[in-house]
Amino acid sequence: MQNEYENNDICKRCGECCRKGGPALHKEDMPLIEDGTIELANIVTLRPGERAYDQIAMSVRPLEAEILKIKGRDGRWTCHFYSPEGCSCGIYESRPVECEKLFCGDIGPLRDIYNQDRLTRHDLLPEGHPLLELVEEHDAKCPPIGMEEIAKKAREGDAEAGRELKEMVTYDMEIRRLVVEKAGISQEMTEFLFGRPLKTLLLTMNIKVYEMGDSIRFSFAQGE
Repeated sequence: MQNEYENNDICKRCGECCRKGGPALHKEDMPLIEDGTIELANIVTLRPGERAYDQIAMSVRPLEAEILKIKGRDGRWTCHFYSPEGCSCGIYESRPVECEKLFCGDIGPLRDIYNQDRLTRHDLLPEGHPLLELVEEHDAKCPPIGMEEIAKKAREGDAEAGRELKEMVTYDMEIRRLVVEKAGISQEMTEFLFGRPLKTLLLTMNIKVYEMGDSIRFSFAQGE
């Protein structure tokens, strides 16, 4: 993350960090959620086993623990609150702690807090919350690391793995549809509750999901 400003101690507010992805949220950021600065619909859950970019290691690797991040915008990872047109942050004066600590000329302060006291869905959906049981059921049936292992076998021609993958992706799609239709939850909230859709995760493995009426099929491109 070192760049041309590494010898300066003042942020240039160029927006490069914001374009690389919104921050992960920590317990120190809870007041921003409680006062509505950051809504749950602005958050995406990255689940254990899911591959994600590690800002400190500067590489993509499987997550060891759950992370809540500010969503991207326009189908990319550019932070939801960042305005590319004005190179400005919509919540700069009350930005999350990772944004306060991050400075491309010195990542030490960010490294110190990077894996500490991160928020999870259980912090925001306390024990007894009516949706928590559904979230836990989805995690059990659609774990990212389990999906990846099944998808690899399906790519190799394992018919049973193909059926398992189809059932898993269908369940993931159906539960998202049901909470919107039956529980009145907004579509934007589903990525907080259940994380990124499995069909999105499969795209990182060059596997495309096509909806065919009431069914789905897969297209396995070359590569992992």
